[in-house]
Amino acid sequence: MNGAGEVLKCVSPAMAFMSLGKSWGGWVGAAAALLLAATGVVPGFSSEGNESLRREIAALVHQLDADQFAVRQQAFARLQELRAQGDAAGVLAEAFQQALLSPETPFEVRRQVERLASGLPRESVAPRQAPTGEELDRLIAQLDDHQYGVRLGATRRLEWLLENPESVGPLYARLKARLRAPELSLDAKRWIEPVFIKARGAWLRSDAPQWPSPAVARTQIETWVEQLARPAGSGDPASSWRDREVALRELQDLLASDDYAGQVQKALEGRLARGNLDDRAVRDVTTLLDLCRPAMVAEYWQGRRHLNTQHLWIGVPKREGQAERASHFDYVDDHTAFCVSGQNLSPGNHRVGIAFPHPKAFGAMFHLVNLSTPRQKMAYASLSQRDSRERLAQITRRTLGELLAAKQRLSLEELFLLEQLDPTEVSRFAGEYFLLVDDQPIPEDAVKTYLGRPPTPGYHSTGSLFDSVLASRHGMLCFRLAQDGTQAAMPNLLRALEKNRFLPPTAKAPHRLPWLAALAIAARDPWPGADAWLATLIEKTDALIVGREAPPEIGATAAAILLVRRGEEPPLFGLNVVGDPLLEHVGLTGYRFASPAARQRVWQWWSARQARTSP
Repeated sequence: MNGAGEVLKCVSPAMAFMSLGKSWGGWVGAAAALLLAATGVVPGFSSEGNESLRREIAALVHQLDADQFAVRQQAFARLQELRAQGDAAGVLAEAFQQALLSPETPFEVRRQVERLASGLPRESVAPRQAPTGEELDRLIAQLDDHQYGVRLGATRRLEWLLENPESVGPLYARLKARLRAPELSLDAKRWIEPVFIKARGAWLRSDAPQWPSPAVARTQIETWVEQLARPAGSGDPASSWRDREVALRELQDLLASDDYAGQVQKALEGRLARGNLDDRAVRDVTTLLDLCRPAMVAEYWQGRRHLNTQHLWIGVPKREGQAERASHFDYVDDHTAFCVSGQNLSPGNHRVGIAFPHPKAFGAMFHLVNLSTPRQKMAYASLSQRDSRERLAQITRRTLGELLAAKQRLSLEELFLLEQLDPTEVSRFAGEYFLLVDDQPIPEDAVKTYLGRPPTPGYHSTGSLFDSVLASRHGMLCFRLAQDGTQAAMPNLLRALEKNRFLPPTAKAPHRLPWLAALAIAARDPWPGADAWLATLIEKTDALIVGREAPPEIGATAAAILLVRRGEEPPLFGLNVVGDPLLEHVGLTGYRFASPAARQRVWQWWSARQARTSP
């Protein structure tokens, strides 16, 4: 890294911001410096081409705040043009994140950047260094700023800082203290509370040994319990409400600590036993005591959506609706739950924390969660409010991590389960799995037995219509990648192709599914260098479907993808469409060259284009 970069690594984010002021592109430079100081690295790719693109994007974002309308319009149009280029998506996402994380970004520019950022990759650069106390105090103070854009920018940055585990405790403590302040305005409270809720969720999900251990006296615990139990209408209403709010929050936090959970539970049970509580106080005390009861949830997912959650007390049967049998579990820990009876799950042990297929019908899955402790219950309440896509990605990582660690061939149930999981995580897993586990045919009797089960209502899949898909385990996984795989699969998928890790096509299963998957991903989610890879395939004459007269070719299909990505029309270069139901199902169009001259024409076009863009 150059000298300036080394200096930035040594200063705090706040100092970097103050020292830059309005230099280096004004607020754009300040935002970039904040991100550099927080991460300690230059975000993104290190290649010279991407550095040039990053500088252009930074300048364009700065021009969104230009005085002249024409300059702002041209900058927005150019950013839209770059956004349409798949290989610029990652750099754009990072640049937009920099602008959105700065409280100094003007509100109108923020609106434009948010429009441009919509649909770009969700991955972000997490902070590498914990913020200073001074930066946290400044950002929390900005939540009460008179400018809406400053409040919004401070919110974004505080939420981003929660991605660093070292930031969670200090930020949560400061936000909690700020909410206790009697002088806090109602407007400021409305801005602080959403950030506080996210900070508390992050704190609950953090590792308990890393939490600070505040010394809380038994008398203080009893005082909070009495404040919670105080009858409504006693004393000053505003003061009583604030005291109850603080007491509830502090008692919940103590229940999340192994050091204090037992003391709080005993104090709550004692106060409930003494009686003389109104209905509200009984409800509040009972709700806290319920956090101490061992419990679990059974989540039902279908179509990558969390559709239903069944909350269960351990040891207590629960019958819902028209269910023939009660759901009853008498044991749960972080790995296993024992089912006594259930409507869908059979008696016996079931895995906790990972996804597993619906045992009676395909197209759905279950996910069991252990909620034995108060901390687990409160953390789950926070977790369940998060984006279901993010939760699915976490469940997928745990599930596929276990499958990969087992180093065993996937069962048919597990292969169908992949359809319900996060596509990017499945893509990453697939690339590693191809290299680790040998391919194997899928027995026809197993396919008939599995597909003979009734589908879950609302489940639609045509994958079972294609013999090629059901021929081998790697083939099924390749078909999944062809449908909605991402560039995360590509490095290891290409290595697996080089190492010939796939069973060859047959007369009954004639499609080259690994190549179909690679080409489909290149067309749908191109990675940096995808165009160069496609160009290397132009001369490849292998058929995508073996044994077929005039089949689509790997080289011709790659050439067509390359042409379309550059705004050209494949038929004008002598490329003919070859229809095929399986290719159409995954959104890929197969091609073949009309003549050898057509192949040469595409190669000449690419060579000329490369010559024009070379330095």
